[in-house]
Amino acid sequence: MAFKVLLKMKMSFGLCCLIFLMAHAPASVAEPWASLDTDALMAKAKGGDAEAQFRLGLAHDSGSGVRRSGRKASKYYLMAAKQGHAEAQNSVGSGLQAKRKYGEALVWYERAAEQHHALAINNLAYLYDLGLGITQDKQKAFELYSQSAGLGWAEAMWNIANMYGAGEFGEIDLRNACLWTTRASKYASPEDYELLQYLAHAEAYYSGILSADELALCSREAKMWAPITEADDS
Repeated sequence: MAFKVLLKMKMSFGLCCLIFLMAHAPASVAEPWASLDTDALMAKAKGGDAEAQFRLGLAHDSGSGVRRSGRKASKYYLMAAKQGHAEAQNSVGSGLQAKRKYGEALVWYERAAEQHHALAINNLAYLYDLGLGITQDKQKAFELYSQSAGLGWAEAMWNIANMYGAGEFGEIDLRNACLWTTRASKYASPEDYELLQYLAHAEAYYSGILSADELALCSREAKMWAPITEADDS
């Protein structure tokens, strides 16, 4: 029972957004915002450049290089999202979810998920998992978390561990909970402090309840697994 309480601390929507903005920005936007020519970025955004629109949305979202403005961030995210920019589509979904407009958020997550956006797939799974804006479907949530995990998203791996640890498909399955927690620890970004804290607590719990052989098996099987790549999946 204690294990179930520990693992049911699922990643909140707010943390999803924080990870997205702070730790999992794509390589194309990894440069410090202060180094950007915001006037040039603005010109490109107004000219219809989806990447510039997204980057400008991020700048307003974080207040880096420009005045922080949630309204302007949403405006530019939406402009890019309508052009099919997956990162922007996920950001639009996140903004709608923050306003508890779950049904609308789901639509944008689905669009980003179709482009194999790992965080959007995890966020979509979260809506199915809790039944937000759609009929609750644990099996669908598990399938989506698995897709996200397969793309290397550590939070999705942790959410799978939660499902096994909470016995959401029958009896509590500590073996698979340990396995997915270990995988999440392996692939989590060093900047994902809160996620890493959850994982550390869970791993400490396993150390106290699983046998040495079980822990060794968990570690060995976790090391044998790796996320797929689009090339591998095609």
